[in-house]
Amino acid sequence: MSSINQHKTQMLKFGMYGFLKNLRFFEPFLILFFLEIGGLNLFQVGVLISIREIIIYVVEIPSGVIADMYGKKTQLVMCFIFYIASFVVFFLGGITPTFWIFVIAMGLFGFGEAFRSGTHKAMIMQFLDVEDIKEPKSEVYGKTRSMSLIGSTVMSIISIALILLLKGEYHYLFLVAIVPYTIDLLMILTYPKYMNHKKESEFKLKQFLKENWLSLKYVFQKRKVRGFVLDASAFQAGFKSIKDYIQPLIVSASMGFILFSQLDTEENEKVYIGVIYAVIYIISAVATRNAYKLESKVDKVKAINLAWLFMGGVSLLLGFFTENIIVIFVAFILMYIILNLRRPIMVQEIGDVTEEGRRASALSIQAQMTSLLLVIFAPLIGLVADYSLQLLFLLVGTVMIAIYIIALITRKNLNQKSS
Repeated sequence: MSSINQHKTQMLKFGMYGFLKNLRFFEPFLILFFLEIGGLNLFQVGVLISIREIIIYVVEIPSGVIADMYGKKTQLVMCFIFYIASFVVFFLGGITPTFWIFVIAMGLFGFGEAFRSGTHKAMIMQFLDVEDIKEPKSEVYGKTRSMSLIGSTVMSIISIALILLLKGEYHYLFLVAIVPYTIDLLMILTYPKYMNHKKESEFKLKQFLKENWLSLKYVFQKRKVRGFVLDASAFQAGFKSIKDYIQPLIVSASMGFILFSQLDTEENEKVYIGVIYAVIYIISAVATRNAYKLESKVDKVKAINLAWLFMGGVSLLLGFFTENIIVIFVAFILMYIILNLRRPIMVQEIGDVTEEGRRASALSIQAQMTSLLLVIFAPLIGLVADYSLQLLFLLVGTVMIAIYIIALITRKNLNQKSS
């Protein structure tokens, strides 16, 4: 049995992987890139998000077979090739913008996401098993995860300097992002050879469809499992559908609001966006790390339901104060706190009500359903946002509070029946 201290080099590589992966300097400005450089409307942005989610949904499961057939290292290298290719196409789209070039770029990005999902975590777990590391897997993964969050924070801060230096030429941010992604790709090639172990594996469509059907049947036949899976999927899809609208919202709210006198209005807008993303990532890290403390102090089911009420209330607050930059900052930070406190509790609840042999399937279906709901929600929300951002947040807030009230009534009726 060995210790992680005896494998400092490889542990540093695991941490640097997450740090470099999260240096997506374009992320805080992606929606503005589509709107200002690409000339798209918010409905078209929603369609692009749907395309990405469809590809992730379709490719994610067969990607596991690809990892078995060609090795996890090979798959992760392929993932970064897809990412880098998408960045190149995004950059070209900034020069000659058309909707279809962004479809290609978002499609390539979706392939990268699908090939990456879960692969590196599996490689870390494999390393710990092969090297017989004594430290708990959760502790090791927590340390590497913290590097990813640091990367996100650093990315947000550097992106401010980059966008000011580039004078609002968003498409160059994709070129800059190629640098850390290329370093990450080369570093992955130095991982131990056994991480690229290949085994005979064949993707059988009939068997794949059968297993998916059995898993779906189990999830939807068990009332408690069905309830938690649908709840988690709807909550995450709803949040993901609206979170990026912070970018146009800040632009519209900060017109004429000059905090840094040496910068013009547009440059101030870019700074506000970068700062709030940096704060959000720091807050998310703290909230996620301390979520377990909440579990022992509150009724977990009640906390899950209350998250709908709180998130709905924050969304309504945004709807009523779309021109107040301070309210926007605070509201989006609160949204991320709620999400990151709720997520670990929800994962545990799904695990508790699901049979041991079905837990992975239930969580997988929850992720798939989130993607499917995003496919539906993203264009519709984009369409509403095109008409009015204020209406968007008022509508989302009302729906979330309605879901909380319905869940409260349903829970009360079930308790009365059981008693």
